[in-house]
Amino acid sequence: MVIFMMDIYYYVISVMVSVVMGLIIKLPLKLDKESFEGNLFFPTIFIALGLTSIVEFLFGLNIIFSLFIGLISPIFSKYVNIIFPGVEYGSY
Repeated sequence: MVIFMMDIYYYVISVMVSVVMGLIIKLPLKLDKESFEGNLFFPTIFIALGLTSIVEFLFGLNIIFSLFIGLISPIFSKYVNIIFPGVEYGSY
């Protein structure tokens, strides 16, 4: 039971650090359903949760991994359109 609570603690740390880092690097706050641009809430939080679960499964989770994931996820969310270029709309 104690190990399970520590894992939840690490998940919360990674999400909180990613939100704070997203505010620092000025990710947009509003959700735009017509755009695939990353913002503070989507996909930043889900990237943080997903990376945390992958790291927990592969290596075991600790505070250093949680902080690192919290720092990496908003940076990835900010530049996701550059890393994975999508479809150009309106160009035929």
